[in-house]
Amino acid sequence: MSARAETDQPADDEDVGPASTTRRPLELWRVRGATDHLRGLAIDTSFGYALALELDEELVLLHLQPSLEVLVAYADRIEAALLAQGWQRLDPGEPHAKEPA
Repeated sequence: MSARAETDQPADDEDVGPASTTRRPLELWRVRGATDHLRGLAIDTSFGYALALELDEELVLLHLQPSLEVLVAYADRIEAALLAQGWQRLDPGEPHAKEPA
């Protein structure tokens, strides 16, 4: 699993408290299928955490999980299954373009 950290940033430049900050998802992995990219994202929520699957930049699944460790293990199993089916792992820095460069 490759994780790329994204910084937490407030929604605007005003002085805001911790409850008002917007947290960006943490990309756990990115794979490419025949036509689209799929990203596995971890999102910090008021419930705990959520695993988001984003297909070609569209949210297709949001799975809530109170434990980050369980969420990461679940995401790793999904990634391994996709790779076994022929999806290709992409570097976190690669663009989201549909066609391979």
